[in-house]
Amino acid sequence: MTFEEFAFVVSTRHFADSLAFYRDVLGLDVVEEWTEFGHGAVLTAGGPARVELIELDVHDEALPRHAPFLGLQVIDVDAIHERAVAADAPILSALEERPWGGRGFAIQDPNGIGVNVYTAYDRG
Repeated sequence: MTFEEFAFVVSTRHFADSLAFYRDVLGLDVVEEWTEFGHGAVLTAGGPARVELIELDVHDEALPRHAPFLGLQVIDVDAIHERAVAADAPILSALEERPWGGRGFAIQDPNGIGVNVYTAYDRG
């Protein structure tokens, strides 16, 4: 299985403070920030792993963002969805096209942690 990105997603009601913490205290680099479809930012220390901050004011009701969760950008989201369904994994949101680009679904691990699995489309 090839993953394109691995993200630790942090939902926050204190976006500016959280951004300053990850950027200024931990030293991560901001590689993207957006305000379309909510407010968020992507930070990285290099490599495919990243931290994604999501402001809580705007969120997807099907995938509550009240706790940290994992984000996995993959090449073939349909194959992973088929395996999740076959394993009877708890599906949190259906496999569908996302308004910000891409196709994905969310599942829950045995510990209750949400995992957002998606294939991104070129936004350009």
